[in-house]
Amino acid sequence: MQITLTALAHHQGQQDVSTEFQQALDQIAQAGGGTLTIPTGRYRIGALQLPSNLYLWLEAGAELIASPDYQDFQGAPTLSIAENSDRAMLYARHQQNITIAGPGVINGNANAYFTTQADEQGYRLPALHRPRLIVFEDCQQIRLRDFTIIDAPMWTVHLVSSAHIFIDQLTINNDLTMANTDALDIDSCQYVQISNCHFSSADDGICLKTTDKPSELRRPTEHVLVQNCLLRSYSCAFKIGTETFAAINDISVNHCTIYDSNRAIGIVSRDGGVIQRLRFTHINFACHHVHPCHWGKADPIFISCRHRDPAVTPGAIRWVSFSHFSGTAEGAINMHTDTSGSLQHILLNHLHMQQCINDHTEQGLYDVRPPCNPEHPTGMGLDNAYRLNPNTGQAFGVEPYPKGLPAIYTQGVEQLHLEHLIIERPPTLPKNWDIHPIVQIP
Repeated sequence: MQITLTALAHHQGQQDVSTEFQQALDQIAQAGGGTLTIPTGRYRIGALQLPSNLYLWLEAGAELIASPDYQDFQGAPTLSIAENSDRAMLYARHQQNITIAGPGVINGNANAYFTTQADEQGYRLPALHRPRLIVFEDCQQIRLRDFTIIDAPMWTVHLVSSAHIFIDQLTINNDLTMANTDALDIDSCQYVQISNCHFSSADDGICLKTTDKPSELRRPTEHVLVQNCLLRSYSCAFKIGTETFAAINDISVNHCTIYDSNRAIGIVSRDGGVIQRLRFTHINFACHHVHPCHWGKADPIFISCRHRDPAVTPGAIRWVSFSHFSGTAEGAINMHTDTSGSLQHILLNHLHMQQCINDHTEQGLYDVRPPCNPEHPTGMGLDNAYRLNPNTGQAFGVEPYPKGLPAIYTQGVEQLHLEHLIIERPPTLPKNWDIHPIVQIP
């Protein structure tokens, strides 16, 4: 079956056309599958339920605009919850063989969900409830390719407990002053390939995780390939964690460029799931300081294993390799744990890092968030970003390096292998820099 929604183009995004869109999707479902073509025009929509065997084609000039009213997303309640978001714009559960493609645009209409002005920490504060734009839960054979998403108000694409996912030439460009606008979250998914994409967001660019969720969706994240991508993030361009309630295994990231970012690669264990067999190769990075509400201090690599819930031992991080890793950074490579034996077999091979001076007041600090707020140790991201330690004036978890800024700092890492390193530092080090480029603490 093929359906083209030509009669709706004259609305130009001023009137909600969700009902008409859903009727067309329901016809395709009844027929056992088909193509829905969105022609040139601007279309305001709320929640849409996507069926199996769907090919959703966005023509050039087609723009789907998220409704500014959260109540318009009641038609897609999700099992997973991100921050306080329990709804989605394009949603599928227990479906298979869905493709979204074409040169058109999905517009998240983020300005409707944030304050107009940024606060002193650099964030425009969000509404309590914001929709995610694309959420698939327990789905198979998903393809996202060629289209563009802009200005998401929350997590942009959240793929949950799904398998056989192919993402190619997807562009996501979110506002860099808006919190929780992760570009792509791969959550408890298996057999995922992400290629030739450009992601730019205030929060994580690509994030692999295993969130706390209903038992029917609890699975590991494993067998993920990321290649030839361009990433920018004011939090972490490529991150594993922090939510790690199940294992994350067998991840390969290669030939990617990370630019204009705070933290390049972050691997963060907090919630019991083991993280192992990770391979990063041929990565270029450029890391600089951003507003202090963001986790990280211009770190090219950040590996952290710490307690979140005092009663839950964080899962080990082991068998991680970085090869042909090169670029500039205003911070340091930081690997640390507060749990004996939890960081093992880390290889850094063929590193070329140029460490740069910046007059930012936070150069020389490290950041182990989250969670560090003693009043609410299991709190969510905004809680930990904004709570300041009265003794330091910094957020809880932000402290100076013991003897100043090194280039590589490790604490509690077992079987650490450093091979073929080139570290360029200024000929005259600032006072708050460690004279030793590599600091290893047992």
